[in-house]
Amino acid sequence: MAKIPNFSKTQLRYGAHFSIMTSFDERVAPLAESESMLTKAYGEFKTALGYEDSAIKIARASEYSNQILTEDNKRDRLYNNGKATAEMWRDTGIEPYAAAAAAVLREYDTYKVDTKAQYDQQTGLMLNFLQSFESGAMKEKLQTLGLTAVFEQMKIANEAVRSLLSQRGDERAANAAYDIKKARTATDAAYDKLVDRINALQTLDETGKYDAFVAWWSQEIARIKQQILNQKGGTTSGGSSSGTGGDGTTGGGTTTDPGTGGGGSTDPDPENPGTGGGGTTPDPSQGGGSTDPEPDPDGGSNSDE
Repeated sequence: MAKIPNFSKTQLRYGAHFSIMTSFDERVAPLAESESMLTKAYGEFKTALGYEDSAIKIARASEYSNQILTEDNKRDRLYNNGKATAEMWRDTGIEPYAAAAAAVLREYDTYKVDTKAQYDQQTGLMLNFLQSFESGAMKEKLQTLGLTAVFEQMKIANEAVRSLLSQRGDERAANAAYDIKKARTATDAAYDKLVDRINALQTLDETGKYDAFVAWWSQEIARIKQQILNQKGGTTSGGSSSGTGGDGTTGGGTTTDPGTGGGGSTDPDPENPGTGGGGTTPDPSQGGGSTDPEPDPDGGSNSDE
């Protein structure tokens, strides 16, 4: 009697692993609900898969990073435009604009905000720079040059960067509670236990209750081996569904069909899942709900180390 075969789960990339396990979960759930002998094993698998989903979501590049970059670019443009406007008025020699411009430019020269500096460093220096314009006299000079709104928006953008950096720091601190490798190991162990139970029940069953599911998942495993793991040959029958290459085959990790099963994403550094990665993310419509961990998109001119 056919059994669910083994496949090398440890060779799957992060997105592909989660996507494949999600597809398995969607199809095994109705079977588990109709069979009390599967209830406990399925519950353990479902819990482990949920933990893996959380780990991937937290380990991927923070959603705050793009927001930080946007606000940083905004404050940089405002800062540079304010300086250019003041220089223009100074060079005209027309009073009272030239005198007001000279006063504004003195603050620029005093603080010398480096728009290419590390985010926190620039944020603190720009805060001090903006505070120098809070006196009544300096506010009047900004008003004379038509720069009041520019500096107000610069202050808003700078505060946004500061707040977003703080929120991202809190999020990254939570990473310690989510270990992707540990999560994957737990999912694989729970999967193996559930599949072993299904195979055992399939052997004893005389009603054909498990036939359709076993046939479908066995065919999916054959596809995973060929298209995602680049393994030759067909389905291996029998045995425990070990996650350590129990089928006796080895293969690469490059998928020829990234749209199915969530393959194609580049793994991050497994010791530091918040970095590295990139590549193609799995298609959520194919069963994968999370993207692979990807590089921190903090880019542009700022170093964020």
